[in-house]
Amino acid sequence: MNNNNEFLLKKEKKIINMFNHISKKYDIINQILSFGIDSLWRKKAVCLLNEYTKKYNKKKEKNILDLATGTGDLAILLANKFTDSTIIGLDPSEEMLKIAREKIKNNLLKIKIIQGYSQNIPFENERFDIVTIAFGIRNFQYINSSMKEIHRILKPSGILEILEFSIPENFFLKRIYYIYSHFIINKIGNFVSGSNFAYDYLEKSIKLFYQKNKINDFLKYHKFNIINIQKLTFGIATIYLSRKK
Repeated sequence: MNNNNEFLLKKEKKIINMFNHISKKYDIINQILSFGIDSLWRKKAVCLLNEYTKKYNKKKEKNILDLATGTGDLAILLANKFTDSTIIGLDPSEEMLKIAREKIKNNLLKIKIIQGYSQNIPFENERFDIVTIAFGIRNFQYINSSMKEIHRILKPSGILEILEFSIPENFFLKRIYYIYSHFIINKIGNFVSGSNFAYDYLEKSIKLFYQKNKINDFLKYHKFNIINIQKLTFGIATIYLSRKK
């Protein structure tokens, strides 16, 4: 194992341990720090996906994989909207998945939950019509391998939808965003979660991912055609809808 792979493996384990540690408080912290807007972002992502598939993929029964499913919020929204479809949620954090399973049981939904990694998706080629990722792609340590895996398991012209944090382009909004993310999200998140690493990491991962990966170019490089890009709440989050070439 070379030094870079060893570094990535250690970092990945650290991030998974972080999510295991904050899992029981994860949902409530998100609600507090986003003023409940994060749930609206997920609903918007599902509605946009539904609108597109009604036009271009009229087949009712779809196979949908929700990567980095976490505590299952997006998977549940998908199951409620795509009622004739098979929904599978995959995530490396077993503690987050325990919460997802409990939510699914309480909502009487049929969603299969699997512990696993985006760089080694345990399904055959061209299995899925749709892959979704909400607030997870910036945590992929082997991101190029993950993108190849997503491309592999999607059917021809299959859909990849990414919902991710972004940084506002407007100068004044960017300054407000910086103050809020650095002084409020950081301090409250770390205090409530009891993890000094968790919300420091959140702020840094958003900046690094947004700077390093211009997602539209990144998607094109990995053989996805951009269908739609929608900025949400002044550019704090963005939906990227794309199709496998």
